[in-house]
Amino acid sequence: MIRKPFTKKRSRKQLLQLTEEVSTVLRKIIITLLILLVCSQAALQNNVVRHWLTGVDRWEGTRLN
Repeated sequence: MIRKPFTKKRSRKQLLQLTEEVSTVLRKIIITLLILLVCSQAALQNNVVRHWLTGVDRWEGTRLN
C-alpha cells in the first residue's frame, strides 16, 4: 500500500485508519519482545545455557581488585 505524504487534507477516517495500523504493528512488536524476554529468562534458569551465554558466574565470589 503506497501512502501519500502527510497533508492537512487527510480526512479523519484516514487518520484513524493510520492510527490503527501503527498501533497494530506496535502491539505485535511489544508481544514479540515480551515472549523473547520470557524465553530468555527461562533459558537462563538452565546452568548449561547460563554458562554458555554469560561469564558472570565465573566471577561470583571473587575480588576484582
